[in-house]
Amino acid sequence: TNEEKNVINIYYTKRTDLSYTVNYLEADKTRDNRILHEPKTVTGKTYLEEVTEEAIEIEGFDKPEETSQTITIGVEENVITFYYTKRTDLSYTVNYLEKNSNKVLKGAKTVTNQEFEKEIIASSEVAEIDGYNFVETDKEKITIGTGNNIINVYYTKVTGLSYTINYLEKGTNEIIYPAKNQGSQTFDTEIKASEEVITIEGYNYDSVDKESIRIATNEEKNVINIYYTKRTDL
Repeated sequence: TNEEKNVINIYYTKRTDLSYTVNYLEADKTRDNRILHEPKTVTGKTYLEEVTEEAIEIEGFDKPEETSQTITIGVEENVITFYYTKRTDLSYTVNYLEKNSNKVLKGAKTVTNQEFEKEIIASSEVAEIDGYNFVETDKEKITIGTGNNIINVYYTKVTGLSYTINYLEKGTNEIIYPAKNQGSQTFDTEIKASEEVITIEGYNYDSVDKESIRIATNEEKNVINIYYTKRTDL
């Protein structure tokens, strides 16, 4: 008749066999939220326990704005997901070099604000360089990474150029001997005027308009004038 005695207490303890998973995904849905790092699974968690996880560093990606997430452990699936975006502060460099010698022909080109994993076609970086012909690039393409992204473009000197030597009377510029035209010349070859002086009957060598030239693609520049005066000792 004493109902206080008609009581049964059943005691429970919280489950401690629960777990949670942390996913590290790319925010880009066009890539189906690509997995960037192996998921992290933590076991042995207690029901209603509060857990906090921090976003990890992933090469080539910026951390989420919210670098920390907290959840309360339940009996269902417990998941924390961090979404990352690609870095866009990377760069690549293009070097313009003479093949074999690696002589720098043009100041290196550096392109900034590049996105991680962006593909750069090397042939798109070929530049015109006076006196040189493009030969090849050291690679077909690069994929932007977090290290040094380098494309080397190789050139060889233009051949088949020519130079002209004029033999003139000083003061009158009268042609006193047929001009010499020398073909099959390579760009930037040095031609010394002193080596082009010849003996001309009735004249004495006097001077040149320049001591030397370097073969250019503009053949108007590839000219040396050698001046003579008439002999006065006859």
